[in-house]
Amino acid sequence: MTLSQIVFRFRVATMLYWAMSGSFLCYYVIFFEEQKGISPADIGIMMSIYTLSALIGQNFFGYLSDKLQSLKKSVLFAVLIMVIVVPTFPLHNHLYLIYPSMALVGFMQQPLGPMLDSWMLKLLATHNKENIYGKIRGVGSMGWATAGPVTAYLMQHVGWDMMYVVSSTCGISLAFVVWGIKDVQKSNEQVIQLAKDLTPLKTIRKLFQIKPYLFILLVVFFNYLGVQTSYNFLSLIMRDTGGSLEILGWTYFLDAGSELPAMFISVWLLSRFPPKRLMMVAVILYLIRFGLILYFQTPIVVSLTSILEGFAFGFMLASLRNYIFTIAPRHLQTSALTICDAVFLSMSVIVGGTLGGWVIQEYSVMTLMWCCMGSSTVALLLLLIPQRTGSSSSASEPSAS
Repeated sequence: MTLSQIVFRFRVATMLYWAMSGSFLCYYVIFFEEQKGISPADIGIMMSIYTLSALIGQNFFGYLSDKLQSLKKSVLFAVLIMVIVVPTFPLHNHLYLIYPSMALVGFMQQPLGPMLDSWMLKLLATHNKENIYGKIRGVGSMGWATAGPVTAYLMQHVGWDMMYVVSSTCGISLAFVVWGIKDVQKSNEQVIQLAKDLTPLKTIRKLFQIKPYLFILLVVFFNYLGVQTSYNFLSLIMRDTGGSLEILGWTYFLDAGSELPAMFISVWLLSRFPPKRLMMVAVILYLIRFGLILYFQTPIVVSLTSILEGFAFGFMLASLRNYIFTIAPRHLQTSALTICDAVFLSMSVIVGGTLGGWVIQEYSVMTLMWCCMGSSTVALLLLLIPQRTGSSSSASEPSAS
Protein backbone atom coordinates (compact mmCIF):
# COMPACT_ATOMS: atom_id res chain seq x y z
CA MET A 1 0.00 0.00 0.00
CA THR A 2 1.16 3.55 -0.69
CA LEU A 3 1.58 5.94 2.21
CA SER A 4 -1.39 8.03 1.08
CA GLN A 5 -3.61 4.92 0.96
CA ILE A 6 -2.54 3.93 4.48
CA VAL A 7 -3.24 7.41 5.84
CA PHE A 8 -6.65 7.76 4.18
CA ARG A 9 -7.99 4.28 4.94
CA PHE A 10 -6.90 4.27 8.55
CA ARG A 11 -8.32 7.74 9.08
CA VAL A 12 -11.69 6.44 7.87
CA ALA A 13 -11.36 3.17 9.81
CA THR A 14 -10.45 4.80 13.12
CA MET A 15 -13.18 7.42 12.67
CA LEU A 16 -15.81 4.71 12.12
CA TYR A 17 -14.49 2.64 15.03
CA TRP A 18 -14.71 5.52 17.48
CA ALA A 19 -18.13 6.57 16.17
CA MET A 20 -19.35 2.98 16.61
CA SER A 21 -17.97 2.90 20.16
CA GLY A 22 -18.97 6.42 21.18
CA SER A 23 -22.61 6.19 20.10
CA PHE A 24 -23.02 3.28 22.53
CA LEU A 25 -20.52 3.88 25.34
CA CYS A 26 -21.42 7.56 25.82
CA TYR A 27 -25.05 6.84 26.64
CA TYR A 28 -25.47 3.30 27.91
CA VAL A 29 -25.19 4.36 31.58
CA ILE A 30 -28.02 6.87 31.40
CA PHE A 31 -29.99 4.58 29.04
CA PHE A 32 -30.00 1.68 31.48
CA GLU A 33 -30.75 3.91 34.47
CA GLU A 34 -33.58 5.97 32.93
CA GLN A 35 -35.04 3.50 30.44
CA LYS A 36 -34.46 0.21 32.23
CA GLY A 37 -34.56 1.40 35.87
CA ILE A 38 -31.19 -0.09 36.80
CA SER A 39 -29.53 1.32 39.94
CA PRO A 40 -26.11 3.05 39.89
CA ALA A 41 -24.63 0.18 41.89
CA ASP A 42 -25.85 -2.39 39.34
CA ILE A 43 -24.57 -0.18 36.51
CA GLY A 44 -21.20 -0.15 38.27
CA ILE A 45 -21.24 -3.96 38.28
CA MET A 46 -22.19 -3.85 34.59
CA MET A 47 -19.14 -1.65 33.91
CA SER A 48 -16.94 -4.09 35.79
CA ILE A 49 -18.26 -7.05 33.82
CA TYR A 50 -17.75 -5.17 30.56
CA THR A 51 -14.21 -4.20 31.46
CA LEU A 52 -13.25 -7.58 32.94
CA SER A 53 -14.21 -9.24 29.66
CA ALA A 54 -12.39 -6.43 27.82
CA LEU A 55 -9.29 -7.21 29.88
CA ILE A 56 -9.47 -10.83 28.78
CA GLY A 57 -10.26 -9.89 25.17
CA GLN A 58 -7.41 -7.40 24.89
CA ASN A 59 -4.86 -9.96 26.05
CA PHE A 60 -6.39 -12.70 23.90
CA PHE A 61 -6.49 -10.69 20.67
CA GLY A 62 -3.05 -9.17 21.29
CA TYR A 63 -1.52 -12.63 21.78
CA LEU A 64 -3.44 -14.06 18.79
CA SER A 65 -2.34 -11.23 16.47
CA ASP A 66 1.33 -11.59 17.47
CA LYS A 67 1.13 -15.37 17.21
CA LEU A 68 -0.37 -15.29 13.70
CA GLN A 69 1.56 -12.16 12.66
CA SER A 70 -1.78 -10.96 11.25
CA LEU A 71 -4.33 -8.33 12.29
CA LYS A 72 -6.93 -8.18 9.53
CA LYS A 73 -8.82 -11.37 10.43
CA SER A 74 -8.96 -10.54 14.14
CA VAL A 75 -10.27 -7.02 13.49
CA LEU A 76 -12.94 -8.21 11.03
CA PHE A 77 -14.15 -10.94 13.39
CA ALA A 78 -14.48 -8.57 16.36
CA VAL A 79 -16.32 -5.91 14.30
CA LEU A 80 -18.85 -8.41 12.94
CA ILE A 81 -19.66 -9.76 16.42
CA MET A 82 -20.20 -6.17 17.62
CA VAL A 83 -22.62 -5.54 14.76
CA ILE A 84 -24.63 -8.61 15.75
CA VAL A 85 -24.73 -8.08 19.54
CA VAL A 86 -25.20 -4.31 20.03
CA PRO A 87 -28.68 -4.02 18.38
CA THR A 88 -30.09 -6.60 20.82
CA PHE A 89 -29.76 -4.40 23.94
CA PRO A 90 -33.18 -2.67 23.64
CA LEU A 91 -34.74 -6.14 23.85
CA HIS A 92 -33.10 -6.96 27.19
CA ASN A 93 -35.12 -6.16 30.32
CA HIS A 94 -33.29 -8.33 32.86
CA LEU A 95 -29.79 -8.17 34.25
CA TYR A 96 -29.16 -11.85 33.49
CA LEU A 97 -29.45 -10.95 29.78
CA ILE A 98 -27.70 -7.56 29.96
CA TYR A 99 -24.62 -8.78 31.84
CA PRO A 100 -23.51 -11.48 29.34
CA SER A 101 -24.21 -9.16 26.40
CA MET A 102 -22.06 -6.45 27.97
CA ALA A 103 -19.34 -9.05 28.54
CA LEU A 104 -19.36 -10.02 24.87
CA VAL A 105 -19.25 -6.38 23.74
CA GLY A 106 -16.31 -5.69 26.06
CA PHE A 107 -14.44 -8.76 24.80
CA MET A 108 -14.80 -7.66 21.16
CA GLN A 109 -14.92 -3.85 21.24
CA GLN A 110 -12.00 -2.84 23.46
CA PRO A 111 -9.25 -4.79 21.63
CA LEU A 112 -10.18 -3.11 18.34
CA GLY A 113 -8.54 0.22 19.24
CA PRO A 114 -5.01 -1.08 19.96
CA MET A 115 -5.26 -3.61 17.11
CA LEU A 116 -6.07 -0.85 14.61
CA ASP A 117 -3.25 1.27 16.06
CA SER A 118 -0.74 -1.59 15.87
CA TRP A 119 -1.83 -2.41 12.31
CA MET A 120 -1.46 1.25 11.35
CA LEU A 121 1.98 1.60 12.95
CA LYS A 122 3.29 -1.59 11.33
CA LEU A 123 2.21 -0.43 7.86
CA LEU A 124 3.61 3.06 8.48
CA ALA A 125 6.91 1.43 9.50
CA THR A 126 7.28 0.08 5.96
CA HIS A 127 7.60 3.73 4.89
CA ASN A 128 9.55 4.80 8.03
CA LYS A 129 6.67 7.11 8.92
CA GLU A 130 5.59 5.90 12.37
CA ASN A 131 5.95 9.46 13.63
CA ILE A 132 2.81 10.59 11.75
CA TYR A 133 0.61 8.31 13.87
CA GLY A 134 -0.95 11.32 15.60
CA LYS A 135 -2.05 12.85 12.31
CA ILE A 136 -4.06 9.71 11.49
CA ARG A 137 -5.40 8.86 14.96
CA GLY A 138 -6.34 12.49 15.58
CA VAL A 139 -8.76 12.44 12.64
CA GLY A 140 -10.18 9.20 14.02
CA SER A 141 -11.14 11.06 17.18
CA MET A 142 -13.68 13.01 15.15
CA GLY A 143 -15.73 9.82 15.01
CA TRP A 144 -16.29 9.96 18.76
CA ALA A 145 -16.70 13.75 18.61
CA THR A 146 -19.49 13.62 16.02
CA ALA A 147 -21.13 10.53 17.52
CA GLY A 148 -21.80 12.43 20.77
CA PRO A 149 -24.06 15.28 19.55
CA VAL A 150 -25.49 13.37 16.56
CA THR A 151 -26.58 10.42 18.70
CA ALA A 152 -27.95 12.74 21.41
CA TYR A 153 -29.99 14.65 18.80
CA LEU A 154 -31.41 11.46 17.29
CA MET A 155 -32.29 10.06 20.72
CA GLN A 156 -34.11 13.26 21.68
CA HIS A 157 -36.08 13.55 18.42
CA VAL A 158 -36.49 9.92 17.35
CA GLY A 159 -35.94 7.65 20.35
CA TRP A 160 -33.39 6.03 22.65
CA ASP A 161 -32.90 3.09 20.28
CA MET A 162 -31.10 5.37 17.83
CA MET A 163 -27.88 4.94 19.81
CA TYR A 164 -27.90 1.31 18.71
CA VAL A 165 -28.81 2.14 15.11
CA VAL A 166 -25.90 4.59 14.82
CA SER A 167 -23.47 2.13 16.41
CA SER A 168 -24.48 -0.75 14.12
CA THR A 169 -24.39 1.41 10.98
CA CYS A 170 -20.85 2.56 11.78
CA GLY A 171 -19.84 -1.04 12.54
CA ILE A 172 -21.05 -2.33 9.18
CA SER A 173 -19.25 0.51 7.39
CA LEU A 174 -16.07 -0.25 9.36
CA ALA A 175 -16.16 -3.89 8.25
CA PHE A 176 -16.19 -2.83 4.59
CA VAL A 177 -13.29 -0.40 5.09
CA VAL A 178 -11.19 -2.96 6.98
CA TRP A 179 -11.78 -5.50 4.22
CA GLY A 180 -9.98 -3.16 1.80
CA ILE A 181 -6.85 -2.66 3.93
CA LYS A 182 -3.77 -4.79 3.34
CA ASP A 183 -2.76 -7.06 6.22
CA VAL A 184 0.58 -6.55 7.97
CA GLN A 185 3.62 -7.79 6.09
CA LYS A 186 5.27 -10.96 7.22
CA SER A 187 8.33 -10.34 9.37
CA ASN A 188 11.73 -11.89 8.84
CA GLU A 189 12.22 -15.56 9.64
CA GLN A 190 13.68 -14.92 13.08
CA VAL A 191 10.69 -12.82 14.16
CA ILE A 192 8.24 -15.35 12.65
CA GLN A 193 9.89 -18.18 14.60
CA LEU A 194 9.77 -16.17 17.83
CA ALA A 195 6.08 -15.52 17.21
CA LYS A 196 5.36 -19.20 16.59
CA ASP A 197 6.96 -20.12 19.91
CA LEU A 198 4.77 -17.69 21.84
CA THR A 199 2.27 -18.76 24.47
CA PRO A 200 0.09 -16.36 26.50
CA LEU A 201 2.25 -16.85 29.60
CA LYS A 202 5.50 -16.43 27.65
CA THR A 203 4.20 -13.21 26.15
CA ILE A 204 3.29 -11.71 29.52
CA ARG A 205 6.50 -12.91 31.16
CA LYS A 206 8.72 -11.43 28.44
CA LEU A 207 6.93 -8.08 28.52
CA PHE A 208 6.95 -7.92 32.31
CA GLN A 209 10.72 -8.38 32.29
CA ILE A 210 10.98 -4.91 30.72
CA LYS A 211 11.12 -2.60 33.75
CA PRO A 212 10.18 0.64 31.94
CA TYR A 213 7.11 -1.17 30.59
CA LEU A 214 6.03 -2.27 34.06
CA PHE A 215 6.58 1.24 35.41
CA ILE A 216 4.45 2.88 32.73
CA LEU A 217 1.66 0.34 33.31
CA LEU A 218 1.60 1.42 36.97
CA VAL A 219 1.43 5.10 35.98
CA VAL A 220 -1.33 4.42 33.48
CA PHE A 221 -3.37 2.42 35.99
CA PHE A 222 -3.44 5.10 38.67
CA ASN A 223 -4.10 7.93 36.24
CA TYR A 224 -6.94 6.21 34.43
CA LEU A 225 -8.43 4.78 37.60
CA GLY A 226 -9.49 8.37 38.16
CA VAL A 227 -9.98 9.52 34.58
CA GLN A 228 -11.94 6.52 33.27
CA THR A 229 -14.15 6.36 36.35
CA SER A 230 -15.17 10.00 36.02
CA TYR A 231 -15.63 9.58 32.26
CA ASN A 232 -17.86 6.53 32.59
CA PHE A 233 -20.04 8.34 35.12
CA LEU A 234 -20.03 11.58 33.13
CA SER A 235 -23.76 11.38 32.40
CA LEU A 236 -24.47 11.26 36.14
CA ILE A 237 -21.98 14.08 36.82
CA MET A 238 -23.74 16.20 34.21
CA ARG A 239 -27.16 15.45 35.65
CA ASP A 240 -25.97 16.15 39.21
CA THR A 241 -24.70 19.59 38.17
CA GLY A 242 -27.98 20.43 36.41
CA GLY A 243 -27.01 19.67 32.80
CA SER A 244 -29.20 18.22 30.03
CA LEU A 245 -28.78 15.37 27.56
CA GLU A 246 -28.04 17.93 24.84
CA ILE A 247 -25.20 19.50 26.86
CA LEU A 248 -23.88 16.00 27.56
CA GLY A 249 -23.73 15.33 23.82
CA TRP A 250 -21.79 18.54 23.17
CA THR A 251 -19.47 17.67 26.06
CA TYR A 252 -18.50 14.45 24.31
CA PHE A 253 -18.02 16.47 21.10
CA LEU A 254 -15.69 18.98 22.77
CA ASP A 255 -13.77 16.18 24.48
CA ALA A 256 -13.12 14.06 21.40
CA GLY A 257 -12.85 17.08 19.10
CA SER A 258 -9.99 18.40 21.21
CA GLU A 259 -8.07 15.18 20.61
CA LEU A 260 -7.63 16.15 16.94
CA PRO A 261 -5.37 19.19 17.51
CA ALA A 262 -3.70 17.41 20.43
CA MET A 263 -2.70 14.48 18.21
CA PHE A 264 -1.33 16.79 15.54
CA ILE A 265 0.60 18.86 18.10
CA SER A 266 1.97 15.66 19.67
CA VAL A 267 3.81 14.85 16.42
CA TRP A 268 5.79 18.08 16.84
CA LEU A 269 6.20 17.74 20.62
CA LEU A 270 7.48 14.14 20.45
CA SER A 271 10.17 15.23 18.00
CA ARG A 272 11.49 17.61 20.68
CA PHE A 273 10.68 16.07 24.07
CA PRO A 274 10.78 12.52 25.51
CA PRO A 275 7.39 10.74 25.77
CA LYS A 276 7.37 10.78 29.58
CA ARG A 277 7.53 14.58 29.57
CA LEU A 278 4.39 14.69 27.46
CA MET A 279 2.71 12.18 29.78
CA MET A 280 3.33 14.56 32.70
CA VAL A 281 1.66 17.38 30.80
CA ALA A 282 -1.33 15.12 30.13
CA VAL A 283 -1.77 14.17 33.81
CA ILE A 284 -1.53 17.83 34.87
CA LEU A 285 -4.30 18.74 32.40
CA TYR A 286 -6.50 16.00 33.88
CA LEU A 287 -5.89 17.34 37.39
CA ILE A 288 -6.75 20.90 36.36
CA ARG A 289 -10.06 19.66 34.97
CA PHE A 290 -10.93 17.78 38.17
CA GLY A 291 -10.13 20.88 40.21
CA LEU A 292 -12.28 23.20 38.09
CA ILE A 293 -15.28 20.85 38.22
CA LEU A 294 -15.00 20.49 41.99
CA TYR A 295 -14.73 24.25 42.47
CA PHE A 296 -17.54 25.44 40.17
CA GLN A 297 -19.88 22.38 39.97
CA THR A 298 -21.84 23.71 36.98
CA PRO A 299 -22.71 21.95 33.69
CA ILE A 300 -20.97 24.61 31.59
CA VAL A 301 -17.69 24.01 33.44
CA VAL A 302 -18.09 20.23 33.13
CA SER A 303 -18.63 20.71 29.39
CA LEU A 304 -15.91 23.28 28.67
CA THR A 305 -13.23 21.53 30.73
CA SER A 306 -13.74 18.46 28.56
CA ILE A 307 -11.45 20.35 26.14
CA LEU A 308 -8.66 19.87 28.69
CA GLU A 309 -9.46 16.18 28.91
CA GLY A 310 -9.39 15.86 25.11
CA PHE A 311 -5.93 17.43 24.93
CA ALA A 312 -4.74 15.29 27.83
CA PHE A 313 -5.95 12.08 26.21
CA GLY A 314 -4.42 13.01 22.85
CA PHE A 315 -1.04 13.75 24.43
CA MET A 316 -1.14 10.63 26.60
CA LEU A 317 -2.16 8.23 23.83
CA ALA A 318 0.43 9.50 21.33
CA SER A 319 3.25 9.42 23.88
CA LEU A 320 2.23 5.96 25.14
CA ARG A 321 2.12 4.49 21.63
CA ASN A 322 5.50 6.03 20.85
CA TYR A 323 7.07 4.88 24.12
CA ILE A 324 5.75 1.31 24.04
CA PHE A 325 6.50 0.68 20.36
CA THR A 326 10.09 1.73 21.09
CA ILE A 327 10.73 -0.47 24.14
CA ALA A 328 8.77 -3.58 23.10
CA PRO A 329 10.32 -6.34 20.95
CA ARG A 330 8.91 -6.38 17.43
CA HIS A 331 7.16 -9.74 17.78
CA LEU A 332 5.42 -8.54 20.98
CA GLN A 333 4.39 -5.03 19.94
CA THR A 334 0.66 -5.72 19.49
CA SER A 335 0.53 -7.56 22.83
CA ALA A 336 2.36 -4.68 24.50
CA LEU A 337 -0.24 -2.21 23.20
CA THR A 338 -3.25 -4.35 24.06
CA ILE A 339 -1.99 -5.09 27.58
CA CYS A 340 -1.40 -1.37 28.15
CA ASP A 341 -4.91 -0.62 26.93
CA ALA A 342 -6.20 -3.39 29.15
CA VAL A 343 -4.71 -1.57 32.12
CA PHE A 344 -6.07 1.91 31.37
CA LEU A 345 -9.33 0.93 29.70
CA SER A 346 -10.16 -2.25 31.60
CA MET A 347 -8.40 -2.84 34.93
CA SER A 348 -8.88 0.77 35.99
CA VAL A 349 -12.59 0.57 35.17
CA ILE A 350 -13.09 -2.80 36.88
CA VAL A 351 -12.00 -1.16 40.12
CA GLY A 352 -13.43 2.29 39.41
CA GLY A 353 -16.76 1.09 38.05
CA THR A 354 -17.65 -0.96 41.10
CA LEU A 355 -16.29 1.50 43.66
CA GLY A 356 -17.58 4.52 41.73
CA GLY A 357 -21.16 3.28 41.69
CA TRP A 358 -20.95 2.58 45.42
CA VAL A 359 -19.43 6.00 46.21
CA ILE A 360 -22.17 7.80 44.25
CA GLN A 361 -24.91 5.76 45.89
CA GLU A 362 -23.55 6.08 49.43
CA TYR A 363 -22.04 9.58 49.26
CA SER A 364 -22.22 11.84 46.19
CA VAL A 365 -20.97 12.44 42.67
CA MET A 366 -18.56 15.13 43.89
CA THR A 367 -17.09 12.75 46.46
CA LEU A 368 -16.28 10.48 43.54
CA MET A 369 -14.56 13.39 41.78
CA TRP A 370 -12.29 13.94 44.80
CA CYS A 371 -11.33 10.24 44.71
CA CYS A 372 -10.58 10.48 40.97
CA MET A 373 -8.38 13.52 41.50
CA GLY A 374 -6.43 11.72 44.20
CA SER A 375 -5.76 8.73 41.97
CA SER A 376 -4.39 10.86 39.12
CA THR A 377 -2.22 12.74 41.63
CA VAL A 378 -0.51 9.44 42.47
CA ALA A 379 0.24 8.96 38.75
CA LEU A 380 1.86 12.38 38.54
CA LEU A 381 4.02 11.68 41.58
CA LEU A 382 5.18 8.41 39.99
CA LEU A 383 6.16 10.22 36.78
CA LEU A 384 8.24 12.67 38.82
CA ILE A 385 10.35 9.82 40.22
CA PRO A 386 13.66 9.66 38.29
CA GLN A 387 14.40 6.27 36.72
CA ARG A 388 17.76 4.58 36.43
CA THR A 389 18.68 3.65 32.88
CA GLY A 390 21.17 1.47 31.13
CA SER A 391 20.45 -2.10 32.29
CA SER A 392 19.17 -4.75 29.91
CA SER A 393 15.97 -5.22 31.83
CA SER A 394 15.37 -1.56 32.35
CA ALA A 395 15.43 0.16 29.01
CA SER A 396 16.49 3.76 28.82
CA GLU A 397 14.04 6.47 27.96
CA PRO A 398 13.37 5.98 24.22
CA SER A 399 14.23 8.85 21.99
CA ALA A 400 11.43 10.66 20.22
CA SER A 401 10.39 9.39 16.84
